[in-house]
Amino acid sequence: MGLAFVRISISTRRKLASILLAVAIFAVLAGLATLAKGRPLAFGVLNAIFVGTGVGLFEQFYVQSLRGRWFRSIHPLLSIGLYTIVVALLFVAAVNLSHLLLYGLYPSPVPYRRLPFVLPDVIVFSVIGIVVMRAVHFIGIETLFHLMVGTYHRPVVEQKVLVFIDINNSTGLAEKLGALQIKSLVGKFLFDISKPITDFGGEIYLYKGDGLIAIWDWREAVRDNKILRAIDAVFAAVAREQGRYLAQFEVAPTFRIGVHGGDVVVSEQGDTKRSIGIYGSTINIASRMEEAAKVHGVACAISGDVARALPQSAARLHPIGFERMSGIEAEIPIFEYLDEGLPASRPIGKRWTADAGGAGHDVAARLKAPSERSN
Repeated sequence: MGLAFVRISISTRRKLASILLAVAIFAVLAGLATLAKGRPLAFGVLNAIFVGTGVGLFEQFYVQSLRGRWFRSIHPLLSIGLYTIVVALLFVAAVNLSHLLLYGLYPSPVPYRRLPFVLPDVIVFSVIGIVVMRAVHFIGIETLFHLMVGTYHRPVVEQKVLVFIDINNSTGLAEKLGALQIKSLVGKFLFDISKPITDFGGEIYLYKGDGLIAIWDWREAVRDNKILRAIDAVFAAVAREQGRYLAQFEVAPTFRIGVHGGDVVVSEQGDTKRSIGIYGSTINIASRMEEAAKVHGVACAISGDVARALPQSAARLHPIGFERMSGIEAEIPIFEYLDEGLPASRPIGKRWTADAGGAGHDVAARLKAPSERSN
């Protein structure tokens, strides 16, 4: 009888890693805080389990959820203060639970009189744990792991899908709103669209000016149309916040997206501040897809390579033209991604149809893989 292995998606693995990180950090700190006051080891172990698990679940299912977006957007010092209160409450609850479970072995009352002396240690340990956890999230759990183990110490070729997102008419918005207001608008926009990307297996590679670059593992991106579902979620997130944009800035941003995928070279870069960089023509073509979206007046332009790999997506991808790039002999087919559920404020694309001298049919035919076209 063979063993069946369930494949865990990248987004699920990241959530589990986030929970385990919080559990590990605060389990160690809660255990140390208990043992520092001379309590038996059993109390330290139980407190570590309860506090670590509580913080891990709070972090993943509240702080990192849609409900916790206000928590992620407030000032870091205020966030640390509120988080510390949560950890202190979890510690008090853990003390009660551990005494309840271990009463048969250690028949003593809950030492409430000692809590005022223990809580300062808990607060100090909490602040340390929160700062460490935030620093890891700032770098990125995966990035930190790869830097620590040297995954990309030497260049590695991988298949990735890259997504470029930029705000439309950012210069005009800057003139209208002023430097401080446009900075606030861009900051809110990038905040709003980041979570939908990571929820569907993507990773923020770079924030750049008024937009960002996101990357996906190729297989993760095309499985179950995850890349398209992420794009849907990005549009939905901005649409959901439209009222707040209008109330705060008197304008709601529109934006364009370019998508392309293929082989890239991934390697460590830098010295005093190391990071992981991506190189190759794929990233240049993805950038051109974003420019093509602007030229054709569409919200999202996807290259033929990615469009061909997406399952059951033909009804939502309409051909709009080709892109030529220096150094690349073949033309790159460009497709607009359509979603009828998007809000009316989304830019209306210039459709390429068969009415234009059969051009649409020509693009659709050339989208096929070379082996299919030869038949």
